[in-house]
Amino acid sequence: MSARLDDGSRTVLDFSDIKTEIDFNYVKTRLTPPPRFVSATLDNYTPDEQFASQQAAKAYLKEFVGRFNKQSASPLGTLFRFVGTGAAKGIYLDGGFGVGKTHLLAASYHAFQSSAKIYLSFTELMYLIGLLGLERCAGEMSRNKLICIDEFELDDPGNTTMSLGFLQRVFAAHVRVIATSNTPPAKLGEGRFAAQNFQREIAALSEDFHVLRIDGNDYREKHIKEIQTTSSTWNFANVYEKFLDYQPKGSGKKVYFSESELLAWLKKLHPMHYLDIAEKLDAIFIDGLGQLADQFDALRFVYFIDKLYDDKVVIFASSKVKLESLFPDEFYKSAYSKKYLRCLSRLKEICGA
Repeated sequence: MSARLDDGSRTVLDFSDIKTEIDFNYVKTRLTPPPRFVSATLDNYTPDEQFASQQAAKAYLKEFVGRFNKQSASPLGTLFRFVGTGAAKGIYLDGGFGVGKTHLLAASYHAFQSSAKIYLSFTELMYLIGLLGLERCAGEMSRNKLICIDEFELDDPGNTTMSLGFLQRVFAAHVRVIATSNTPPAKLGEGRFAAQNFQREIAALSEDFHVLRIDGNDYREKHIKEIQTTSSTWNFANVYEKFLDYQPKGSGKKVYFSESELLAWLKKLHPMHYLDIAEKLDAIFIDGLGQLADQFDALRFVYFIDKLYDDKVVIFASSKVKLESLFPDEFYKSAYSKKYLRCLSRLKEICGA
């Protein structure tokens, strides 16, 4: 790493604090909604009146959580935890970017009156299955009454096999699952791999979930128009000088990278560390960021941005390209197109680009 990462201040992120091993006992204490959604409630989710499905989803989740809380308060609650909830074992929030799916997911987690619950992204779930093995991971997670999974997606045969096997096991243990996705269950995997080979399994998955379709416009577009000024932090001049002058808020840290340093760092660390690092940061400074032509680099960058977004980290970038050109056009025709589009949507909000 470059010496420029350290300006001699205690406010700069110290990479010696980042452990190279992944400790599951530590990770599972972090499986909660991120700071961006720490105050999310079902009451403060404001549906767009133009889209009735948003109000319908809110009402359904309120009823679902309220029914669970009422049953749990009963002496026979554990015996009747499925009573009155219908045949579906989980709830699947399907919709485009920026319609409030993650807010509703985090709000449901907060409203669930039990400590036996976890919240994680689908990517994190895949990493944990890889770390622990399917049986142990499902066994650990099945100790909970609720699992909230953000951004559920089937990208390849490997994670399809792992995720379907995981859901079969936790559903068999009577665990409730709420998941968000940009793809309806029946269309999971389309365009990514030979999904027809998993048609029976995907069909069974669809039957396990009650699907709530949430329509609407990306709220970030409106937010961006409100904050978009000449002070965009995407094409920020003199990023290194800004880094030196910047005073992080509270106990947060700051860090500075050139594009090559950032990509090398993301490649070096396991993606599960991105969550830990994002928690420590208040601001990140990226110098000379150009188009990300390598898809592996791009996917690691996308996941890192997800974590920065969740933790409300400020981004200052002296980019050599417009935000819309950060990824090559052909990437939007790939199996991961929705990941790239979500990343752009979140960067627009963070940077006012």
